[in-house]
Amino acid sequence: MWANESVFYQIYPLGVAGVPFENGGELRHGILGVVDWIPHIHKLGCNAIYFSPVFESDTHGYNTRDYKRIDTRLG
Repeated sequence: MWANESVFYQIYPLGVAGVPFENGGELRHGILGVVDWIPHIHKLGCNAIYFSPVFESDTHGYNTRDYKRIDTRLG
């Protein structure tokens, strides 16, 4: 299985994206901010990225209110 042979880099996407702490429901495309980090992550020897948390929440991401929707601040 590919995951057993991978080196993961975990990203807190709300922090990398620089989104507001309070979720006002406004659609943003903050997840694209991760693209700038890819060369650095690769240089560290990582070949997989784990994003957590990503689901719709009111504030910091760990208070999920909808497990079927990606947080609107991420896109």
